[in-house]
Amino acid sequence: MHYKYLKNLSEHKIYTVKSLTEITTTPKKFTDKIQRRTWSNHPDTDYAFYSLFEGNVGSTRISKRGENKVCAMWGFVVEYDNITPDWDTLVDELLTKCGPYPPTVITRTPSGGVRLIWEFEDKLLIDDRMFKNFINRLADRLKVRRLFAGFDESCLLPHQYFYLGEIIHTTNKRIPEELYVKLLIKTGIENPPQAPSSLSIPLDAVETEVRENTKYNSRWPYPFEVGVRGPLFWIDDGIEREGCQITQDGMICYSDRAGKGFLTWKEIFGEKFVEDYENKKLDYLIERYWFTGKTFYTKINNRVCMIDKDQLKLELRQAGFNKRASAGKPLSELENAVLIIQRDSRIDEVAPIVFDEDTVVQSGPNKILNTSTLKAIQPAGDSDKKKWPFIDKWLKQFFKDEKSLNYFYAWLQRIYSAVLYKESKQGHALLLVGPTNKGKSLLSNKLIGGLLGGFADASDYLSGDSKFNKELGQVAAWVIDDTTSAASFAEQRRATELIKKATANPRIEYQAKFENSITISWAGRVIMSLNMDATSLSVIPALDSSNRDKIIALRISDDATSNFSKLLNVVEASNTVIESTMEEELPHFAQWLLEYEIPKDIKGDSRFGIKSHIDPEIDAAAFANSNRSVLIEAIEFFAETLKEYGYNKPVWRGTVVKLMAKIQDLNGNKPLNNLTSNMGWMIRGMQSLEEASKADKDVRPITSVYKNNLRIYSIDLDSKWDISTSDD
Repeated sequence: MHYKYLKNLSEHKIYTVKSLTEITTTPKKFTDKIQRRTWSNHPDTDYAFYSLFEGNVGSTRISKRGENKVCAMWGFVVEYDNITPDWDTLVDELLTKCGPYPPTVITRTPSGGVRLIWEFEDKLLIDDRMFKNFINRLADRLKVRRLFAGFDESCLLPHQYFYLGEIIHTTNKRIPEELYVKLLIKTGIENPPQAPSSLSIPLDAVETEVRENTKYNSRWPYPFEVGVRGPLFWIDDGIEREGCQITQDGMICYSDRAGKGFLTWKEIFGEKFVEDYENKKLDYLIERYWFTGKTFYTKINNRVCMIDKDQLKLELRQAGFNKRASAGKPLSELENAVLIIQRDSRIDEVAPIVFDEDTVVQSGPNKILNTSTLKAIQPAGDSDKKKWPFIDKWLKQFFKDEKSLNYFYAWLQRIYSAVLYKESKQGHALLLVGPTNKGKSLLSNKLIGGLLGGFADASDYLSGDSKFNKELGQVAAWVIDDTTSAASFAEQRRATELIKKATANPRIEYQAKFENSITISWAGRVIMSLNMDATSLSVIPALDSSNRDKIIALRISDDATSNFSKLLNVVEASNTVIESTMEEELPHFAQWLLEYEIPKDIKGDSRFGIKSHIDPEIDAAAFANSNRSVLIEAIEFFAETLKEYGYNKPVWRGTVVKLMAKIQDLNGNKPLNNLTSNMGWMIRGMQSLEEASKADKDVRPITSVYKNNLRIYSIDLDSKWDISTSDD
């Protein structure tokens, strides 16, 4: 037993005795409280002002403002003022009222009041955060507020020191350890102290450390749950008796061996354990939740979804984040988690980045939350053609020749591997040109789309009818079918530029309705399925030198079967049968495709992986539908008519302006057509014809030089280039 006392109420140094009877100093006699209070506070006073509470710094008094907080109890003292007890009968009356737990010492205060002291059997460690609830629970258990009138509530404060006074009676009875430990346990269950950290550690993580760390040598044999008592497992001293109780944030300790009344997990396991867990918990937030400045996002069933703040808080509470603020902390663990998400999981944009597997993609200065769910079909282990007989038979007879088929395999392998492995690989636009009802849409939508995880109809976007392309940004295959045509050369030029941009530029403008457009990385493919009629072929981009290297144009065989029943060896090949068969075979075809070795004559540079290829028949049809063919006719009119008017020089030289004026002059001072009177169209057309004459020796030579800030064109007028001559 230890009594802690001060010699006067002005000093801070603590003295210790085992019993009040050891203190022999005699107090002065005073006639009023003011004199006594002045004397008690005087620094020269040498008396005894005692307490049964001990501070963290044992040699210093417990402070009112908490610098030196209570950490242990040897008992407690209560006081009754403003009463006039009958001291002749008080002791017997008191012993009767208190029953089995009488006070150890009964004293008289200087003012004539009653002061009672209950000593504990042994020292009790107490965390200051539990003190108030515990001392009140103990006072209620002993019914001290009902023993006499005038109970002084301030006597239950931890920083209160009591004037020694006159000892009236001693009983040598002490409160049994079983009683106050049981009360401490109940206090710990109902009002456990919280760790000062802003993040709490769930008990399953603590239990894992206790069970699996050999340092603790399986010294906790009980369930690891709040309220369960057991030994001080972290102290390897061979003592296995109960000495602590589990709370959410640490251990309540009532054994002096622990050194404190409450130990946090950080104090038990060390700083690194707590830091590692807290880092994991913070990583959980940053990897699972994102904030745009307005909206929170998370992943639900592997899809990025918007959630409101209320749902976020519910999910964080479910994940173990405490909504109650720790003592001295301005924010609760849950509020701090929300703040961390708002600060450290900030994103600038939300968009699908189909060729990147990261959830957050850095794009220049911006962080983009990747909403893509696109997944290529997973390849099967067996690539034997017996596993995909329908696809094999169909493709072998589908294309014009084996060369076209190999180009198709090479083209498809590159884009399939790019989507499968989330690698950005640029590639050519694919033109599939041939008769109707041969399966072009089946190829683009079901076979290519099936392999790549889906497709989107790009007709409106590529023809310029819509600027919104949310669905297009979510896939790697943009499909245009036979129904789209370029009704004018202006529309054809617009489609040409859009296709060129989608193919050559690994980035696109992504815009959903009601949202601002953003630039995202995209390296997908444009696939056109066209019939051989003039209307369908009008959508083919101009195949000039700036565009040819970006296109693979494959001719579908005129003999390709429309009889899928024969290929499938069934009586009737409905769409359902065809598509289900293809779905079964695609994984095996995918594996074969990955193993396919591209022929050397098809391999190209690193930009597109394979060479460009345009079937000659498609090339000719595209030329006939291009603005270049109109200009060639105009140049032929110009060359032949010019010579008819007596021009005998072998070459005509001049600017585009002079050429336009001369054509109009030769046509009776009237425009030959709307295009030849369009300056921009004529400049681009002449550039295109110059390039064509260099590549094709059967085309009338046209060259140019730059002189005096002007582009001077030379047109060869030799009759051998005249169309009328070649027809003859």
